[in-house]
Amino acid sequence: MMPGLGHFYLGQHWRGALFLAVITTTFWGGVAIGGVKNTVDPTNHRAWFVAELCTAGNTAAGMIIGSRLADPEKGKASPYLATWPADDIGIVYCGVAGLLNVLVILDAVARGAMRRRQPVAARPPPGRRRPA
Repeated sequence: MMPGLGHFYLGQHWRGALFLAVITTTFWGGVAIGGVKNTVDPTNHRAWFVAELCTAGNTAAGMIIGSRLADPEKGKASPYLATWPADDIGIVYCGVAGLLNVLVILDAVARGAMRRRQPVAARPPPGRRRPA
């Protein structure tokens, strides 16, 4: 639901906060560039929308915001819709944020699995590295 939550759970708070900041900023930066109606659009950009779904909470918030905005009248410009190529760039930003979150999830799973393999006495305290 939230990028970096797995790292917070593992006790790696700085890493979790960094992932939260980077992924959320990338997603909402894409929305700012491309407009909320263009970027979070499950009908016209299905493949990118599937990638955006990997940010879960951000995509849900974007869909709620987009559904509450009135559609512009024909012939009038809207601040919620961008023109090409800005809409394509925004869509890519949002999709990349989702795919980056998949990598973050895999990293948290791998770190959790490595942590379970170590005996409790050999585990370093959260947030510290083991001496080489």
